Amino acid sequence: MKNTHYCSPGRHPFALLCAGALLCVGFSLPLSSYAEDNKQQLKSIQQSIAEKEKSVQQQKQQRSSLLDQLKLQEQTIAQASRGLRETQGTLSTLGKDISELNASIQKLQKQQNAQQIILAKQLDAAFRQGQHTGIELLLSGEESQRSERILAYFGYLNESRKKTIVELQQTRTDLAVQRKTLVSKQEQQKSLLSEQQTQQQKLEQARAARKNTLTALESSLEKDQLRLTELRQNETRLRDQIAKAEREARARAEKEAREAEKVRAREQQAKKSGSSFKPTEGERSLMARTGGLGPPSSQAIWPARGRVLHRFGEPLQGELRWKGMVISASEGSEVKAIADGRVLLADWLQGYGLVVVVEHGKGDMSLYGYNQSALVSVGAQVKAGQPIALVGTSGGQGEPSLYFEIRRQGQAVNPQPWLGR
Repeated sequence: MKNTHYCSPGRHPFALLCAGALLCVGFSLPLSSYAEDNKQQLKSIQQSIAEKEKSVQQQKQQRSSLLDQLKLQEQTIAQASRGLRETQGTLSTLGKDISELNASIQKLQKQQNAQQIILAKQLDAAFRQGQHTGIELLLSGEESQRSERILAYFGYLNESRKKTIVELQQTRTDLAVQRKTLVSKQEQQKSLLSEQQTQQQKLEQARAARKNTLTALESSLEKDQLRLTELRQNETRLRDQIAKAEREARARAEKEAREAEKVRAREQQAKKSGSSFKPTEGERSLMARTGGLGPPSSQAIWPARGRVLHRFGEPLQGELRWKGMVISASEGSEVKAIADGRVLLADWLQGYGLVVVVEHGKGDMSLYGYNQSALVSVGAQVKAGQPIALVGTSGGQGEPSLYFEIRRQGQAVNPQPWLGR
């Protein structure tokens, strides 16, 4: 009976050992299994992260390729639209030439008809008088004075006929030349109309391809985070591109600024001394394009007329805000320089499309983006109100509009006060 209680915890130290052994056997399997599950779960998470990173990288590569494609397509649109504009201008001039030629030909035809009628009457009158010669009149024994009058009359008739015949021949020559010119102009018009149709087709094809590219771009993005990063990168690219252009143009800009200051100094000196000083047209242009935009209350020209879609300072994405304004306008309508200046940049930039930047002196510049086509090139002098681009949808925009900024000492400022209402 004593052996039946040898493992009783209260009666022998060995009982504690037995209890510990039983506990170890009871818990060893579950703890080992739990650790293994954790390892598998961690491995699975790591694989998912790796796959996600790979997917994001592929999306970035795809997006980069699509952006390159979009740039080429929008450059094609810019080239085609500019060519189309030039062809339309030539056709307009040609149409006026053809209208003027038709009017001139009609006038010459009327003149020819009138000359033919006069000649016919002269010939008929000569026929009715008979084929008299001067000798016949002298031998006829008629009165001397009367004979002389009749001879003079015949002389006048002959001279008049000769003159009419010469004029008729000249009219016919002019008519033949103008008809030949008209045929040449009409053939040129036909060729230009065919070229215009080709340009229009090219434009439509490029627009269709661009639309497909945009659709692919939209579907390739996980929008919010990538869009935020992209906007920051776009802003950096724009700033760097402007800085690069400024560096390249610095020597010329500094030289012009010095020359303008000399002219202003001469102007001030003339005022103080009471003498007159009249700057030349070139000097006035130099001072205008290097004098800056002036205070914000200055009334500059609106770059485009339309509904304002976004204003300076409005939320753009996350913590980012608009650094300019977006104006809705008809596609292909003119974008105008707000003040005198010189073109600093005319190039395609990611996020802004085809951009034109005009520097106005004293650290002021105006920026025009989303353009369909640029009408000016780098270094060109522009006047206030001069067309410098055409409104478009470049940079991936959904509707025709103009992105407009004013930058002062490299910082974007609210452009509205310069433009007024």
